[in-house]
Amino acid sequence: MNQHRLFRCISTWLLVCIIALSFSIPAAEAVGNSGVNRFNVVVVLDASGSMRRVDPEGYRYRAITQFTNLLAERGNVLGSIVFHTGIAGEQNMVPVQKQAEKDAAVSLLESIPADGGWTNIGAGLSQAVSMIESCGDPSLPSVILLLSDGNTEMSTDEETQDSLDMKAEALQAAREKGISIYSVCLNADQTADISEMQQISDATGGVFQEVTAAEDLQETFNTFYELIYGTSTIPLFSDVIPASGRLETAFDIPGIGVEEVNIIIYGDVSALRLLRPDGSESAASQMSFDGFSMLKLTDILPGTWTLVTEGVPGDDIRINMVYNTDLGIEVSAEPSDPMITPDDMVTITARLTGNAGAADSSQQYIGYSAELLVMDAYGDYVESTPMQVAGDHFEAVRSFDEGVYYYKVAVTGNHMEKESAGVGPLTSAAGAAVEQVNTAPVPVDDVVKATVNIWPFKGGSYTLDLNTLATDAEDSALNYKILSSSFIEGTDYTVDADGVLRMDHFSLSKGAFTVRATDSGGLSCEIEVIVHAINIGIVTLIVLGILALVAAAIFGVLLHIALSKPFRGTISAQSYCNGVFRGTPRTPRRGRCKLAAFGMDSVGLDYQKSYFQATGQDYVELCTNIPVIWNGQETRKVRIISGAEVTITIRRDDPRKLYVRFDSRMRGGGRRGGRGPVRRH
Repeated sequence: MNQHRLFRCISTWLLVCIIALSFSIPAAEAVGNSGVNRFNVVVVLDASGSMRRVDPEGYRYRAITQFTNLLAERGNVLGSIVFHTGIAGEQNMVPVQKQAEKDAAVSLLESIPADGGWTNIGAGLSQAVSMIESCGDPSLPSVILLLSDGNTEMSTDEETQDSLDMKAEALQAAREKGISIYSVCLNADQTADISEMQQISDATGGVFQEVTAAEDLQETFNTFYELIYGTSTIPLFSDVIPASGRLETAFDIPGIGVEEVNIIIYGDVSALRLLRPDGSESAASQMSFDGFSMLKLTDILPGTWTLVTEGVPGDDIRINMVYNTDLGIEVSAEPSDPMITPDDMVTITARLTGNAGAADSSQQYIGYSAELLVMDAYGDYVESTPMQVAGDHFEAVRSFDEGVYYYKVAVTGNHMEKESAGVGPLTSAAGAAVEQVNTAPVPVDDVVKATVNIWPFKGGSYTLDLNTLATDAEDSALNYKILSSSFIEGTDYTVDADGVLRMDHFSLSKGAFTVRATDSGGLSCEIEVIVHAINIGIVTLIVLGILALVAAAIFGVLLHIALSKPFRGTISAQSYCNGVFRGTPRTPRRGRCKLAAFGMDSVGLDYQKSYFQATGQDYVELCTNIPVIWNGQETRKVRIISGAEVTITIRRDDPRKLYVRFDSRMRGGGRRGGRGPVRRH
């Protein structure tokens, strides 16, 4: 993916996010962007042994050095982490106030050689998220820059799963804290599965880039800088130093939107000077690094500047410029009422701002253009309108057809792109003088949690009807949209036309969906759906198997004990069917004696599955395959005391009967020898 295509992708994503954040902003309110462009930044570097093989020249250090030195002179918060099998080292986050803080972060990365160990991405990300939480500036947005040459890989399956679980927890924490992860896979040998790092970035709203040659890392990190800080690289010169040994390169600084200027020189030079538009020399700070030099200009003055470079004639030289921008946009509307009619003409203004204040003349708008972007109630694009410079601001005048809208302003030019926060909802309706009441949807639960068991050879699944996540006082049906997810669409989950989410694959042990429910009036709420997948695994099955064997052994012991108990007496059992008694007394020795041994006619029992159980006491138990009637109660186990006669039927109105008697030989247990049941005539 080239630089411009990557920039368009992230711009689209940022547009969606800004719309998401703006749905509750009233149209009457003037909305602006602070020009302060600062971040919490943690660089996370893989130091597993393979990194030395894929980048023996250390291009990764040059790329990171350039990124950190492009940072504004003051205000960012910077830290760094090195990992392999575990955390190999870290430079805690500190506010950048001078060059020393930038140097310390890079020095830590360079100080730990890539000389062995495994790839514990989960540990690196987990530590980075914790570092931002404990040491970052809570008023600033946060980013993590992750560079690795492969995938999570540890010495054992258990350690690998632990790292993957740690990664899943880190991604969820990053999502909850709004931390974007920009990741680079240095896939020089084309063996890495890039989907893992792609998912890391997609899950957190960052950007992923695959690099197949280490020397391209610098360009990738420059692109990341442009995306994060809303700027772009401006080529100034690429050729050789002329015969005079002196090269003069002119460049322009616009009237507003630039806080600092970074000039990067690739090639050997003997002297560098910066001349202001009036010809005087600027005291810009100069820095030399491995492979390039930099000038950082902070005394900004609009106009045409000149860079004077001296070196050996004929030597190759390339010069780029990168702005650190403080460009902001303030948006307002007249009339400011969020309820209008289709006949109303609305004047929308956008004023450019910087850290020094708002623009106050049309001269400051030279090189910039603006468009008014209009979205419907659900955040989908409707149309755009060019805006014109009118004194100290951009302006567009237009009406709105009946409907509910949001709008924002996109400014481009002078190698910068900026979009305002969204404004809305704006409702256009006939007779809008009578204000319509609309309330936002309400989540049934702010957070929905689900646990899915993943079984070996079977897997697991999860289904959720998104239409059940929120309610609305005015609308019976809502528009549901998945804003983001740490799971992979199409691989992990799908959402059908009826709004039913289905998962049958789980690339993370824990992941989440952010779902927005929007009503027809453009108001919305968000619901977090967290899915925890528990991999039952072969080991768990083995443990369950062992437990089953133990249970079987216990059952076997109990069965052996039961079958070893003596009867110590005679059992008489007779059936009564159709006026005939049939049955022969038995004197079994131990365990069980089936009813089939007594030669009886059928009374409805399965004589092969029904039996007498010895107890070693002065009674026995009759166990039947189906419930029988005894003493007026249904039961499948009848206790027969020595010397007592028991009458049993299958149903209360069944004429067939079973007569049973037990005569124990134990002392006090009844008459010796026994006798048959008393026959009834």
